[in-house]
Amino acid sequence: MKKTGTFLLLFVLGIVVYFAGGYWSGIPAFWRTVIKFALPFLLLAAAWLCGRSESLRKWRGVLLAFMAASTGFLVSWFFNDYLLGLAGAAVDTVQGIALAKMTESVLIVLPSYLVARAGGITNREMYLCRGKMKVWMVIGIGAFIAFFTIFLAQVSGSGVDRERIINLLPWAMLFVFMNGFMEEFHFRGLLLSPFESLLGKHGGNLCIALFFTLIHAPVQYAPDIFPFLVILFVLALAWGYVIQRTQSLWGAALFHAGADLLIVAGIFETYGN
Repeated sequence: MKKTGTFLLLFVLGIVVYFAGGYWSGIPAFWRTVIKFALPFLLLAAAWLCGRSESLRKWRGVLLAFMAASTGFLVSWFFNDYLLGLAGAAVDTVQGIALAKMTESVLIVLPSYLVARAGGITNREMYLCRGKMKVWMVIGIGAFIAFFTIFLAQVSGSGVDRERIINLLPWAMLFVFMNGFMEEFHFRGLLLSPFESLLGKHGGNLCIALFFTLIHAPVQYAPDIFPFLVILFVLALAWGYVIQRTQSLWGAALFHAGADLLIVAGIFETYGN
């Protein structure tokens, strides 16, 4: 019963930080801003209080990880539109969508990483290390090649001519590699280790996969949302397992980037002609 309560509490915290404080655009702009500014400070205060209590000290790491994640959302929310304006990027083109993903990813990852390191979270705890390199390379590169083959078949069959595909391919690669790394770091890189300390390996991976999947429920690019979420949940579990198995983020990031090519195929169909 105690672990069930811990699981539910971590799940709720994940929804608050990543959905209400992150990706959900259904909240009025004023309250979105309030939530984004308030969350890092509230989580920092909670982590500090837990660090001073012997019985609650085990929660300090997960609260610091959530604080780092919420800081990334705050910085991205504050600066992303400004940077896109400077670059003159229009998000109704493949190039503009890729640039928007690049700026979003940098603005989320860099502050999250710096805050995590300042809080004492090590690169190894965030899986930013070589780990079992031979294993993650086989899994990551193999998965990427498989998805890339499907991607080429999809865009070729959608009427986008070969020259256009070649011209847009670098932008597709920019999009998927930035998003694959950003999401793997921002969710599993920051959270897997502290979740494991409270729930064990399988419980921690399951909890993260659940709220990671539900946060994607409002997306507009999936024509049939239920099968999309089921597939995404299975993939999320697989990405977490790859990180745990290889003790490194890189294989899962490559795997994730490959899967994102199937989303980019839809972008090509819409904006590639």
